[in-house]
Amino acid sequence: MKSRSAADPVSRARSIHHKRPFTVAVFFALLHYLCLIGTATCVVIVILNPASASVPPLVVAVVASLVTWLISFFRRRSARCPLCKGSPLLDSGAVKHAKAYRLPPLGHATTAVFGILLLSRFRCMYCGTPYDLLKRSSSARNQR
Repeated sequence: MKSRSAADPVSRARSIHHKRPFTVAVFFALLHYLCLIGTATCVVIVILNPASASVPPLVVAVVASLVTWLISFFRRRSARCPLCKGSPLLDSGAVKHAKAYRLPPLGHATTAVFGILLLSRFRCMYCGTPYDLLKRSSSARNQR
């Protein structure tokens, strides 16, 4: 019989009782990513057309990126893993769990943000526990 290795990503996903901090954090992270795209677009426009009329949108885009980064940072920091109390949406210098995964060009936290955004699932990078935001808790399932 073949046994699973410690780094096998297949395990049962848990539910999260309080999903709001995660959904708000992902919303502001997505807003920040969109502001970064807008800033990059404005930089290209200023480089290609160095007229004075193209500078104010660049300044607005940079300010918007800074503000959304600040809000996103604090919101992502407040979303805590229910099991280990780490912040899985914000990378730190802590050691990652063997089951933690990431998309190679991105970090663990950005991978978790995109996982929540696209699949409503993520794996905590510190304890390795998978979570499903769409799964109802066992107490809510038993109350039917």
